[in-house]
Amino acid sequence: MFELLAIPVLAGSAAILSGVKNKQKEERVIDTVFRNLKVGAVEGKEFVYPKLVATEQKDYCVRYVYRVPLGLPKKALEPVEEILAATLDRPVEVTFKKWLYIDVFQNDIPEKVLYSEVPDMKGWVVPLGFNEKGWHFHDFDKTPHCVAGGTTRFGKTVFLKMVMTYLIEHHPDDVEFLIIDLKGGLEFERYRELKQVVDVASDPIEAFECLTSIKVLLEQKMAEFKQNGWSNVVNTPIQKRTFIIVDEAAQLVPEKFMEKHMRDLLSYCQSILSEIARIGGALGFRLVFCTQYPTADTLPRQIKQNADLKISFRLPTGYASAVVIDEHGAEELPSDIPGRAIIKTHEKKIVQVPYISDEEMAKRLEVYRVAKVRKTHRTANEDTIYFE
Repeated sequence: MFELLAIPVLAGSAAILSGVKNKQKEERVIDTVFRNLKVGAVEGKEFVYPKLVATEQKDYCVRYVYRVPLGLPKKALEPVEEILAATLDRPVEVTFKKWLYIDVFQNDIPEKVLYSEVPDMKGWVVPLGFNEKGWHFHDFDKTPHCVAGGTTRFGKTVFLKMVMTYLIEHHPDDVEFLIIDLKGGLEFERYRELKQVVDVASDPIEAFECLTSIKVLLEQKMAEFKQNGWSNVVNTPIQKRTFIIVDEAAQLVPEKFMEKHMRDLLSYCQSILSEIARIGGALGFRLVFCTQYPTADTLPRQIKQNADLKISFRLPTGYASAVVIDEHGAEELPSDIPGRAIIKTHEKKIVQVPYISDEEMAKRLEVYRVAKVRKTHRTANEDTIYFE
């Protein structure tokens, strides 16, 4: 009996001992890197290196806290993070705020994260992804609009479906979607019968009609808010939120080879989307605007400036990355890991976006399917479309 009780005690002791040894090894590596890179400053007649003053065990990492000598230039710390990560073969984060903090994380970002693993959160919150620090979420009531870019098959549309599923499961009676699926409706037409889906547009003509209806809703909401003296939906009794999803916005860009009426139609669509981004957030409208080909034309300035959440999956060039997240980096995301993304609000993070298959999404949302009268859309050849 004593032997059986001793086994977990010995195992626990071994784990503690292993943890202590790992910390000691990491401390030695950090000190060696400081010395090899000459990270320090002269105090008196002596060259002084940062001194370890505390070690803290966090949920996902071990934090080493260092006192730095006066006069240490911040530039001297720039290569430390990259070299430590390569030497320790673990993610490392270095921050310098009075004290020097070096966080050594226990695990790398996983190559795949499942939607079924996402924790439940309250409010108008959606998961963005998981990394070495844990789960990251976004609150659409705090930041109402989002732009996303990414080469085909790297996870952008899966991200949209994941967000849509999470919102429906957590707000089945208060969320509604108007979806502009300019891949011919191949991705979202199958969800038209969900009670939360108001419309699915699959070509520019249908997008025009959908956006025209949204413009009417926008004007009605504005009148309602003025009448009640409201300025922001989060401070009103209104529970409903309206999400406008645009998948493949490049199809809404007017081109020189097009006939004038089509160029006018597409310009009008872009102007409504810009108006949603500019004033819709306070009225309860949330725009999620996505493109495979980020350029100044496919991602209009008004939309980008009013979308404080920016997401980029892998892109082919640094220029395309800069269009979406204002800096290079998306072109360096791994080419063999779909779902790896850079998310940027006030700071930049790399995450693995939760994966949900079409089959799982359909199964989870089947309960919300209702019979609907199919809306008939005009075609470009039926009649003339006039613009106000």
